[in-house]
Amino acid sequence: MKAKRILLVDDDRDLVAGVKAFLEARGYDVDTANSGIEARERLAERRPDLVVLDIMMDYDTDGFNVAYKLRDEPETERIPVIIMSGFTKELETKTHIFEPMMYREWPAAKFFEKPVKLADLAAAIAELLAEADAADAEKA
Repeated sequence: MKAKRILLVDDDRDLVAGVKAFLEARGYDVDTANSGIEARERLAERRPDLVVLDIMMDYDTDGFNVAYKLRDEPETERIPVIIMSGFTKELETKTHIFEPMMYREWPAAKFFEKPVKLADLAAAIAELLAEADAADAEKA
């Protein structure tokens, strides 16, 4: 069976290195990006089976924009997205920035507040990939 590909997007390079090593040790093929722009480049190069995405990168809503683009494009709309972010800590001081996003349909299947327990992240990834495989099997 071919390894599932995960795109891990976060501007914290240390976090990316640690999570990447953790996921690769569990048999996943992990591509990384450190910004929304890099994420879009990686998506154009190779389609992942799942995306783990930070919200606040190059600018405060960078991750939301990537997640909404994934959801709104027919060729990527079925890719599960996990948001892993500390943006809720910023809501009080940056309400005006995040408010428009809060009234839209959430663009992710799961949300984890940083710091994330890696075991919880791994369980969510396995669950979402299994759901995606089941949905694909139903369509076949």
